[in-house]
Amino acid sequence: MRRGRRRDQYPQGEFRSTVLHVLGERNQSLRGLETLSGVNRGTLSGVLHGKRPCGREDRAAIMRALGFGAEVQERFLPVVSKSGSEHDRILFDGTLSAHPPLQLGQRLMSRAQFSEAHVVFRGVYDASAATGNILLQAEAAGWLGWFHGELERFDHARQLTRASIGLIERHLGMNADEVICSLSASRKLTSTEETAAEILSRGLRIYSKVLAVRIVHHLEFPWLAEARNTFRQSIRLDELLQRPELAHDLRWRAVVLSAEEGSQVKDVERLLGASREQLPAGSPGEACLIREQGVIRWQKNRLATAADFLWDAKAKLASFGDARALGPTFCILSKIIVQDCGNSRQARRYALLAASLHPYGYVLDHCCDQLAKVPSVERLRDFDELLAGRKPFDIVHDVMTCVAQGSPNSQSRLIERNVARIRAALLPRGN
Repeated sequence: MRRGRRRDQYPQGEFRSTVLHVLGERNQSLRGLETLSGVNRGTLSGVLHGKRPCGREDRAAIMRALGFGAEVQERFLPVVSKSGSEHDRILFDGTLSAHPPLQLGQRLMSRAQFSEAHVVFRGVYDASAATGNILLQAEAAGWLGWFHGELERFDHARQLTRASIGLIERHLGMNADEVICSLSASRKLTSTEETAAEILSRGLRIYSKVLAVRIVHHLEFPWLAEARNTFRQSIRLDELLQRPELAHDLRWRAVVLSAEEGSQVKDVERLLGASREQLPAGSPGEACLIREQGVIRWQKNRLATAADFLWDAKAKLASFGDARALGPTFCILSKIIVQDCGNSRQARRYALLAASLHPYGYVLDHCCDQLAKVPSVERLRDFDELLAGRKPFDIVHDVMTCVAQGSPNSQSRLIERNVARIRAALLPRGN
């Protein structure tokens, strides 16, 4: 397994071909480029033969040496955000798409503009299908699967992620295992093949996560065999491609393993340790890893330790303003209190807090279960305190302020919208 510092992402195949084209046009050697750029010739050779990625500083030095213009440099030196901003919330879900409309869809998702995001993803999917652009159609299908997975629409998520994987397999004329074997044989990829492999990587990763949620939170264990196989493919492919999302493959695999009967904690911890090595300190990914440590201990019925990890993760996740990550965290904290026969009012309020951040799937179901246990006057009091931002609901207002940035929705509008979903979900229960 390749480990080390997480790389910023750039189109590696396109970068290689662009540099080689310029060197060929100028009849310039690697020795000459080494002299002009200051980049070691061995590094240059590895990069231009596709054997290794090119670090950000080396990339900049090469482009300066070759006189690349600002537009080209921006293409190969994507901006890296240092703040806990919208950019961080987008990267919870993997690197940015290179396709501007799909980037927009990711941005809309980070702002909880879900219907707008779906329109964008679907538009790209339909347009690429009409023009026969299989690679773009496959990428759009993957993002559509991710969209449905985030909103816990399992059948749609499964159908679309499988479609993404199938389109890539058809395009390359190989199934996923054959693609992985071809990479293992160190065959040099063309720029198009590299793009296809990265889209396949995303499809496998999203599908793995979708299956993980069904197994861990819905107890649908018949999906275990398929999840094991998909995780095997996803982890191996991301190892070979040196994708930074490998850390997320590993943490989700650890969560699923912890739910399997007879699984050993040492094996789970090994996967978590491998994930941790890939994640920068203080990053959103590290915050998610801490949450997974809590989820795993919850699965193993170590409730006190699980709550400690989840409480720590809660503080870190809140600083990034990602409601989709924080909602499930409070949901599991609520479930732990219920299982431990703790304060029922606190469990109910944490359940409501969770759903007010992300009212979908198991988070919404648990909230409704808790609210249905108390008289309507208590429910109304909880809703009033939530809307007023009283503790512990103040965190909802803080997070939704971040989510609303850049969108036409205000913080209060987002909260009211989510409360309306909770109230609507309660109606069939006679409440």
